[in-house]
Amino acid sequence: MASRFGVVGCGYVGSAVATHLRSAGFELTGTVTNPARLGELCDLVDHPRIYKAGDQGSDHAFIDDLDGLLIAMAPTSSSFEEDQYQSVFGAGISDLVNGVQSRRSRKPLHVTYLSSAGVYGDQAGALCHEQTPPDETSSTNALLLEAERRILSLNTDDIQACVLRLGGIYGPGKDIASFIRSASGNLVPKNGSHINAWIHRDDIVRGVDFAFNKRLQGIFNLVDELQLSRRELSNALCDEEGLAPVIWENHDRPGARVFNARVSNSRLKEVGFTPRVSSMLESLPVA
Repeated sequence: MASRFGVVGCGYVGSAVATHLRSAGFELTGTVTNPARLGELCDLVDHPRIYKAGDQGSDHAFIDDLDGLLIAMAPTSSSFEEDQYQSVFGAGISDLVNGVQSRRSRKPLHVTYLSSAGVYGDQAGALCHEQTPPDETSSTNALLLEAERRILSLNTDDIQACVLRLGGIYGPGKDIASFIRSASGNLVPKNGSHINAWIHRDDIVRGVDFAFNKRLQGIFNLVDELQLSRRELSNALCDEEGLAPVIWENHDRPGARVFNARVSNSRLKEVGFTPRVSSMLESLPVA
C-alpha cells in the first residue's frame, strides 16, 4: 500500500513537494485556503482540500490516516502584517497541532514544519547553529518560535516532529540573482553589511523527503553554503555581468526586522543531507 502524505499549504514549496512525492508513488492529500485554486490542486494531489487552520469548525479528519505531514503554511501577504502572521503562526498552528493530537489513528506519523532561519535575527554576522539562542525581540520571530515550540510538542511515541529552518528561497520562478542584478546602480534601503541565508527550492523538496525517510526530530537549519553579506553577494552577481554595483545603506532603518547571521547547515550534514545546489553563485567562475 502506498504511503499517505499530507501537505498543508500547497504554495510555491508545498506544491513542489507534492509533485515530487506523488511521482514517487505516495498517495497525496493537499490543502489550499483559496477555493479559486481548487482546480489547480485537483491536478496536483489525489485528495484536494480547502482548509484554513484556525477557522471555526475546520475539519482535521484528513490527518487521521497519514504517514507523513508537511506543514508549509504562510501568510498571503509578503509584507509583515501582524494580524495575518498571528492568524497563521498563532491560531493556525495551534489549531493544527490540536488536530494532530486528536487524530483517531495511532499509526506512526512524521510531521515536518517549515520555519525560517530568520529567527536568529541580529547575531552580528556570527556563525549560528541550532543551539544558538534565537532573537525573540522581534514580534515576527516571537510568533515563529512559538509555532516551532508547538510543533515540537507533538513528539510522542506515535509522532515524530521536526522543524526545518529555511534560508531565503530561490529557484524556478524565483530568480533572486536576476532580481538583485536589476537593482544595479540603484540605492536599496537595506543594510548591505548584513549576512543572509539562502536555499534552493529543490533542496527544500529533498530536505522534506529526507526528514520523512529518516524520521528526523528536533530543529535543523536547511540552508545552502552561501554566507556572504548582501553587498558581497550583489557585487559578485553584478561583476559577472559587467554591471554597476548595487548601492546599499550601511545602517538599519528604525523598526526594521534584522537578520545578520552566518547560518550553519552542519547538523543536517552530520545526519547525511547535503544541499545539491551550493549557492545561487555556483554557476559563476571560481576565483
